[in-house]
Amino acid sequence: MFGDGMQKNELPLIIVCDDKDMVYANYLIQLIGQKDDAGDSIVGVEDDSVSAAIYTVKNYKDNLPQIPSTQHILFIGQTSVAKEQSKTIPDAFNKLGMHYGWLGKRAVLYVDDTTSDWMKLKDSKKHYTEFWQFSKDRGMTHPDALAEYAKKLSGGFVDKIMPVVVGAPKMLIDYNKTVNAVKAQQYKTLIKVFYEDGLRSFVEG
Repeated sequence: MFGDGMQKNELPLIIVCDDKDMVYANYLIQLIGQKDDAGDSIVGVEDDSVSAAIYTVKNYKDNLPQIPSTQHILFIGQTSVAKEQSKTIPDAFNKLGMHYGWLGKRAVLYVDDTTSDWMKLKDSKKHYTEFWQFSKDRGMTHPDALAEYAKKLSGGFVDKIMPVVVGAPKMLIDYNKTVNAVKAQQYKTLIKVFYEDGLRSFVEG
């Protein structure tokens, strides 16, 4: 049953995601498990105050009849169940394509398709740099995901737009890889921001 194996006073949290987003759910659990509080200063949630478990979408659907309305659930990514929840959940955070928010005991966290839009613009490097700097300011330093892709475009990003890129199958593959790499960075930054700024308010609400 839900909550089995928890220490006294731990708040149970279910994280729902698909297989491709499991790495981000695991990252959040790693952050939750840190002993990062110092004296009266609490980072994220208080140490040992939250017990989290990861459910796949199938696990969630199979157990849905037994999950109480009082159970805190975080939906990561843009799965069908996450999209359904997000219809009625307002954003608590919305920046550079990264979103999280909650209503009652349900929360969503996802990266939208802004990254794909960035790559279609002449100033895509500018948008990515803004994200990269935001991440750095939050203690997350990412490798330059655009560097390798930019080398393959004569004149770099500032002189190219998407229609030129999609004309070559190889460049389209590189484009897709780059978009996925940037999204992975966005998710890691977003998880850290949620842990530090949002998780405590959500699970204690």
